[in-house]
Amino acid sequence: MSTEPDYNFNDPANSTASSSSLLLPLALVTSTLAIFMFAQTINVIFNRTNLRDNKEQLAKGKVQLTEAYKAREPVVKQSQEIQKKLQDLILDLLLLAKTDAEAQAIVTKYNIQQQAPAGGAESAAPAPAPAAPAP
Repeated sequence: MSTEPDYNFNDPANSTASSSSLLLPLALVTSTLAIFMFAQTINVIFNRTNLRDNKEQLAKGKVQLTEAYKAREPVVKQSQEIQKKLQDLILDLLLLAKTDAEAQAIVTKYNIQQQAPAGGAESAAPAPAPAAPAP
């Protein structure tokens, strides 16, 4: 038996082979992690830019919606006024149809009917004029 040990710390061939075998997987894992973090950073920057653009577009959309609403208010008021006038005209036509044959012909021809009010109360038709008292 020899007195020399099986291992030698001063042997450069042994130490280089063992250290390179440990450094290669570590280098591969480190480079993979660096590439993954770089891709995630680029993705976050891209998403932040998209969110900023969408926020600006949303603000512009709100302004446009407000402007459109304000622009339509007069048209809506005019439409409500015309609808009220038409309802009054139809109500007058229905009242006139009770005594006038021509109005009755129009009501019959176009099948004009008065719908019952939603509350179940009587319609808001004008009351007939009171009869003059006898002298």
